[in-house]
Parts: sequence; structure tokens; C-alpha cells
Amino acid sequence: MSTLDRSQAPAPARVHPFTFPEVQRSRLANGLELFTARHGTVPLATARIVLDAGVTREPAELGGVAHLVAHTIDAGTTHKDAERLSWELELLGAQLEVSTGFDATAISVTAATDRMPQALALLCEMVTEARFPEAEVKRVRTEQLGEIEQRRSDPRSLASDQAIRFMYGSESVYGRSALGSVETVQRLTVGDVRSFYHDRYAPGKAALILVGALDGAAIDTAHECLSRWSSQPAPVSAPNYGPSVTSARVHIIDRTGSVQSEIRLGHAGPSRADPDYFALQVVNSILGGAFTSRLNLNLREKQGFTYGVRSQFAFRRGPGPFIISTAVASEVTARAIEETLREVDLLSADGPTEEELQNTIDYLTGIMPLELQTTDQLAGKLSELFVYGLSDDYFATYRSRIAAVTREDALRAGRQHIKRVLFTYVVVGDPGGIEEPLKSLGIGPVEVHSANE
Repeated sequence: MSTLDRSQAPAPARVHPFTFPEVQRSRLANGLELFTARHGTVPLATARIVLDAGVTREPAELGGVAHLVAHTIDAGTTHKDAERLSWELELLGAQLEVSTGFDATAISVTAATDRMPQALALLCEMVTEARFPEAEVKRVRTEQLGEIEQRRSDPRSLASDQAIRFMYGSESVYGRSALGSVETVQRLTVGDVRSFYHDRYAPGKAALILVGALDGAAIDTAHECLSRWSSQPAPVSAPNYGPSVTSARVHIIDRTGSVQSEIRLGHAGPSRADPDYFALQVVNSILGGAFTSRLNLNLREKQGFTYGVRSQFAFRRGPGPFIISTAVASEVTARAIEETLREVDLLSADGPTEEELQNTIDYLTGIMPLELQTTDQLAGKLSELFVYGLSDDYFATYRSRIAAVTREDALRAGRQHIKRVLFTYVVVGDPGGIEEPLKSLGIGPVEVHSANE
């Protein structure tokens, strides 16, 4: 018979040791930075080229061009058409990944170690000799327009997009979608795509990340194919990050007939370089960043309002957004916001308990190895070293810096960086049932907007 006492929750296991791989950094003559990290025994590797070609580098009138360029990068080169590129990647068993964010664009391949030199050569060819055939550009542009329309019809995406829009304002680069708008994407031409590519895809503002069970052949291939890359980045003006919001406001996005409300509230937060980064990781996890957070225990477990509620700091070069998000039945919309603000106020007033602090530190340090199990995940972390100018040992010391956060650090950082007087509230739902209850909260002026506004 088992002697396990099921009346008591098991004690947390000790935090297992984890060593972040040693990072080697070098620079080619053309300015390209090279980061290598040998890691793991599984014969697999990831190569990622990170470029200063994110959304903040595109002109407002060409919104969406960064995304369009990145997602047409495999549409053909000066030597191969799209079908040939796809076929050769498939023969190698290589996986191509493309992502465009506000701060950078990343294009990567993951393949078996013995096939990485060939996969890396294809990656280099796509990035340095892209051709952008007109028919392919038009096809991807049509897909991008479809994705924009789809986000408008999905209440969750609509709420998130409108929250960013109202938080930052139309003049801020952070106030627009990474996909662009229907109006800007419809105007994009093949010439716009090729111009952005030639202006931003340049070695002097790029890095190659190599991670995994590397051998000398992959590194030799990187030097051979990328040392010939000679384009120069065009000068750009400093982006307008904004935000323009100076007081709390409530925005209802009209979705007449909806029985549910998608809720977003928050404001512009700190940049990735802010010294409170580690304290805010702890604060956010306690407030709404984990399943056992205060918001989730209140709105989900105690009130039964929602399946889940989350808070997040989206750290960027500029003041990225802090957002709390959830979805509730229409009739409890105002009460859900009221309870959310109650938890924000309590955390700001008293800070976390010592027990909450220690449990959160254990959680954040414990999950770090789980977030770095694949070569692609490791490449993503190394990309941050380049994009945000972090030290090579940044992630090697990450756990100790989280563990060093004190209750006083968390209390001060939370008070400084979570300011409910600046909250922008966005609710996608039926105004008929939620407008008056929201007004009665007295949290700010209430405006109703069309979903197509």
C-alpha cells in the first residue's frame, strides 16, 4: 500500500542546475556579427540571420513592408526559383522560419549537423540574393491582406490590435500593426519591397547566430558565403515611439450581439534596457504572468469570470506595452475590470509577500531550462544579445539575477512601472450591455467605436 499522504501538497523539488552554453562572438570584415554556441549532443543545429529590418525601420506610409519582404524572401534568388529553393530545403530535411517584429527580422534554418553547411548556404543565398518576382510578391501581399481582415473579424485579435492603437496613438510606430493596414499594404509595390530589402538587408546591421552540435564545416560555410555580402544599410531617422496617452480612457469596440467581452487594459511600459527588467519579471509573474497569479486566482478561481487572465510586459528597444488581457461574459465586464484594478492596487500598495516572492523566483528560475530545450529557442535568446546589446554572459547569469530580486525591489518596480492612472481600457463587445456599467466605474471617459474604424 502506498504511504503517500495525499492530504498534503508535495514540496517543490530543488531547482536543477543549468549551464547556458558559452557564447563566442566575432565580426567579419563587412561588419556582420557572428555568435556561435556549441550545445547538446543531438546532431542538430540552427542558423539564424538577424537583421535591423523590423517594423520600426519602415516608413509609416509603407506599413507592412517589413513583413512582406521577410515572407517573400524564399520566393526566388538570382540562381533559383521558389520551387527549387523549397525542394532543396526539403531534401535536406531543413526547416525554414521567418519572423518580423518591431525591433528586428529573423530568418533561420534548422537542420541536422551534417547538412547544416548546405542549409546555411541556402539561407545565405536567400538573404543576400533575393529576387522578389512580381507574381510572388502579389501572392504574399494578398495573403497579408487576408490576415489583416481576419484579425479584424476575430475579437481577440481585434482587442489586442485596438489596445495598441489607443495606447500609443497614430503618430507612434508602436501604435500600428506589424502587418500594416489594409490601406498601406494595398499600396505596396514590388519596387517598395525591393527598395526596403536593399536598404535594410545589410551585413553592417546584421548578425548570424549559430547554435547546436556545431562542427567546423558550418562555421567555414558561414565565413565563405557571408563574407561576400557587401550591401550598406541606408540611414534612418530615430523612430517615434510615443506614446501620446496622458490619462485613462475607455474604448468600446462595437460588436453588437456579442455575449462576451474581450478586455485589454494597460499602458506603455519600460524598454528592454531598463534596469528593473528582472524585478518586473517577478512582479508580472505574481500579478498575472503565471497560472497561480493573483489575477488568475481571483478572476478565474474565486469569481468564475473567465477561463484565464494574463498580464505581460512586451519589452522592446522603446517603451513596449504592458497589457492585461482576458475574456468574460458581457454581464460581468465591469466587475471583471473592477476586480483586476483591485489586484493592481493591492500589489502596488503592499507588494508581494515573502512567500509569493520566493515561490515566483523558484518558478522563474526553474522554467528557464524548459524554455531553452531546442536549438531554435537558444538561437532566439542569442538574438537578444545582438538586438538589445546585452553582454555575452547575460543568460548565464540570468537565474542569479532573478534570485537576487528582493521584496523591496519588486514593490518599488511595480509602483514605478504599473500606473493605473494611465491605463487605456479596450473592450470588444456589445455596447448595449456594457457601456453604462463601464461608465459607472468612473475610471475614465467612455467612447464607442466601430470595429472598422
